[in-house]
Amino acid sequence: MEIKTLNFDSWEEVKANLSLLSGAEESNFKHLNTIEKTFSKQMNDSLQFISLKGNHSQIKILLGNDLFCYHTNSNLEHNIENWKLNKLIKTSHDVLCLIGFELLDIIQRQIGSLESFMNKFEAEILKNPKKSQQAEIIRLHRDTIRLKKQLNNYFPIFIRNKQKMPLWDELIINMQSNLDDSRNLVELMENMREAYQASMDNKANDIMKLLTILATIFLPINILTSFFGMNFERMPLIHNYYGMDILYLSLFIIVSVIFLVLKKKNWL
Repeated sequence: MEIKTLNFDSWEEVKANLSLLSGAEESNFKHLNTIEKTFSKQMNDSLQFISLKGNHSQIKILLGNDLFCYHTNSNLEHNIENWKLNKLIKTSHDVLCLIGFELLDIIQRQIGSLESFMNKFEAEILKNPKKSQQAEIIRLHRDTIRLKKQLNNYFPIFIRNKQKMPLWDELIINMQSNLDDSRNLVELMENMREAYQASMDNKANDIMKLLTILATIFLPINILTSFFGMNFERMPLIHNYYGMDILYLSLFIIVSVIFLVLKKKNWL
């Protein structure tokens, strides 16, 4: 089994190293090579072009029965050398399977990191919701959707190339498990958004409750002070020596009664 590094941007280099590709496939291959996403395309009976889009990288592969070619910028050389030393590679599909495990390992770490952060973030939201947290929620939602989309794109490619080997069975099981975890993560994200909205609503309700209580307490004070502030000659207590004291006492009694009523109804 032959493993090669190729500059897929150079058709001349690809054509010179691969007898499986004909000149008629040049335009098709160049078009596929420029697509920046995860997909697979059967070039002919013996050769398949695979693109695996990661978070900050893209792995481009030409996969044949006894041939494995990968793009020079795919950062696979070190891993492939280790797999060779450990005698893990016998066929070209073995390399693809091991790459699948590497991609899953990256995704598992990202899922674990997101879960840990989201648990702490959710507790912070419930304890002290802030408007600034909305931007972080949007970022987390975008990251969870991206992970789920990545796994959804990987899954059919590895299913299509699955071989009858225990290692492939393990890869597919782990990929399905990670896909379930990513779906749970999306659900958790949706629950967090709802929790944030509920916390913000509760915070707004608490503010409105406080303002309502203050308005209720000060309303009789405003009424009385407005009444005695009118410039009429005939006003109660206006010529009474103790008029101011009576007014203050009346206000104190009214406010105390309102306070006790609110306290009794557990509104304070």
